[in-house]
Amino acid sequence: MSLLRFILWSLIFYLVIKTIKNVMNYLSPDKNNPSKKNVDTTHSKYKIDKEDVIEAHFEELDSAKSENPKEKS
Repeated sequence: MSLLRFILWSLIFYLVIKTIKNVMNYLSPDKNNPSKKNVDTTHSKYKIDKEDVIEAHFEELDSAKSENPKEKS
């Protein structure tokens, strides 16, 4: 019974330490990328021409007017 208790307490201790580390990493500023907000989004690594972009308009379908026979019960 003492071995099981030791394993349980060790697991709880590990989870507490892991949670504290994650919270500290989340709250501390990133030292590798200090300027995440200054990322230039105008230049992309993909070559997309404006002619390739298609505008689309969507309409909501009314379920009462639907012609799908599965929906008519």
